[in-house]
Amino acid sequence: MNELLAPSPTIDARLVSVLILVDGVRDSAEVNRLAQEVNLPVDALEILFHGGFIDRKFKGSAAPAEAKFEPPAEPAAPKKSAASSRLERFNALYCYLVEETKALLGLRGFIHQLRIERASTPLELKALIEPIGQAIEKRHGFEIARNFLRESERLAVAAIAERDI
Repeated sequence: MNELLAPSPTIDARLVSVLILVDGVRDSAEVNRLAQEVNLPVDALEILFHGGFIDRKFKGSAAPAEAKFEPPAEPAAPKKSAASSRLERFNALYCYLVEETKALLGLRGFIHQLRIERASTPLELKALIEPIGQAIEKRHGFEIARNFLRESERLAVAAIAERDI
């Protein structure tokens, strides 16, 4: 909890996302499954355990949990928890910003990429959209920057929203 409430987390934003999934109710198999669904590091629980961020009962990597996971007997509509849905929206915005910054700015976007990596909340990512958009406009022009800003803002609004929209 101290890590999640800290003004600037000391661990990678992707690990913070996994740490949010560790809520004391889910077991390690479920946390691993949710983390895999949104392409988070496979060994995230192992890293968090060795860093002292989670308790021993969560020790394990995604591979063993995947082997233990048994599909339900009858097909059911998958239910996503609010936390995993928020995490998916955060990761969608995060990945979009990283990929577009890399593609459109290349090495010139390195500082922006570092700032994106440090961001751990949707609001922090949203604050980076405007400066990245300005850099894209300088390099590629108004049209490309406008498209970037439009899509980024759409993803940011979805990530910040309290519920699915």
